[in-house]
Formats: sequence, structure tokens, C-alpha cells
Amino acid sequence: MQEVVIHGHHVPAVGQGTWKMGADPSRHTAEVDALRHGIEQGLTLIDTAEMYADGGAERVVGEAIRDVRDQVFVVSKVWPTHMGASDLLGALEQSLKRLKIDAVDLYLLHWPSRHHPLAESLGALKKAQDRGLARHVGVSNFPTPQLKQAESVVPDLTIAADQVEYHLENRRAEVALIPYAAERQIAVMAYSPVKNLRSLSANDGRFQVLDTLAKKYDCTPETIALAFLIHHGSVIAIPKAVQKSHIDANRQALELVLTSEDLAAIDRAFPPASEELEYQAL
Repeated sequence: MQEVVIHGHHVPAVGQGTWKMGADPSRHTAEVDALRHGIEQGLTLIDTAEMYADGGAERVVGEAIRDVRDQVFVVSKVWPTHMGASDLLGALEQSLKRLKIDAVDLYLLHWPSRHHPLAESLGALKKAQDRGLARHVGVSNFPTPQLKQAESVVPDLTIAADQVEYHLENRRAEVALIPYAAERQIAVMAYSPVKNLRSLSANDGRFQVLDTLAKKYDCTPETIALAFLIHHGSVIAIPKAVQKSHIDANRQALELVLTSEDLAAIDRAFPPASEELEYQAL
């Protein structure tokens, strides 16, 4: 099983996302069961955030991990409006109540903030870590220049991860972020890793490449896409899935090693980006 190291902690290179979970009470049981199934399959990194369904996703996660806390690596994120020195700790404490745990394994600044200086937000993260509320800390949606800035602001604060959008139709993370992060031993978490794949027509040449490889390895096109993203060795893909068949397909990517010919075929179908990730503050 392919793993990535987050500041000394080994985690699977494919985890579970929770975007939109907790929004519909009628789906609560199915979502909890899905996360539990994923954990049983070895997808023990679970990513969530306070803004997902206004805390609803964290409640789903809290129920799913209730009896298996020691088996999972929990990631949550703080929204930009709560990144001030007086707000971040309170936001984290509320997340912990919803998750029903004493500490998150990784706590991220969800986006660069227009409301609070970066130094203030990172200082608050350091306090959260010092108080034992977050074992590791990091950022999300930080392009390479902003990641470098984050590394230099607060002494003795280690940025363990940067979570960004990364999928076959948006490969900007490869331009600078992934190489830099690997050099600095910073994990890159890829959200929306199979974005738009299910909307590709069977006549689309890009789909045909993935479908050919899927038949070669007896898996799904989504499995191929995930295997491509995590082949870098420092990338953790966090697809969201509720159907058990999709979860099992995600799990299969952890055992799939694509050949250089496979990677080249995907490169031709989904050309690499030429520009770095865009900076956006919220």
C-alpha cells in the first residue's frame, strides 16, 4: 500500500474527503457507513472542515470514528474569518466537540485570509499545537510563493501539509508546488482528485485512454486517475465517496503502480500545466 509521511506519521496515499457530507440528514447513516467502510479498507485519513455543511461533515466524521479513533488520521480546516488570534482556538475547540475527539491530527488554514495577517493566523496555529489541540498544522490553497512565506513567518512552526485542487484537468500543482513540497518534506493533499471524470463522454479521447488502462488493470478510470496523482510519492488524494463500490475503487489505487508508458499515455491525453496555481484569498 502506498503511503505518504506527514511529519513522521505514515498515512495512506488515498484518504477520504467529506465535502457535502452532513448537509442532508436523510443521508447521515449512509455517510457514516461509507466512512467506516473506507476505514475498514485502509483509507484511514479523513479530511473535513468546519465550513462543510456548517459543521455537519465534522459531526458525521465524529460518529464514524467513535470506536476507531486510534486507527484514523483526522484532518480539519479553519475558515478564513476565524483565523484571528482571538478566534482560531475557539473554532478549533468547536470542531473538536463536533468530532468528539481531544485533538485533530492535522489542522489547516482553509484558504489564505483577507481578514487576518498570515503571521497572526500562523501564530494562532502554533498556540493550538502547543496546547495539544492539533498534533500537526498546515495550510490549504497556498501556491508555492505563499507556502514559502508561511514557512518563514513563525519560528519553530513546521508546515506539515498544503491541500490544493489537483486532478487530471488541473495539473498546476505539478509546476512548482509538488517538487518544492517534496524537497521540504511537506505533504500535498489533492482535493477534487477525480473532478469531471464521470462527465467525460465515451467518445472523448481522454476517457478512452483512461478506459484502456482501466481494462488493462481491471479497475475503473477513477482508480487510474488516482494512481496517477499519487505516483509522485508525496501526494495524498482525498476523494469523497459514499457508494461502497466507489470506495473500493479508490482503495485499489493504493496498490496500483503505473508504468512509464502508462504515465506517458496519460500525459498525452491530459497535458501538464504550464502555470503555477493561482493565489486567491477569501
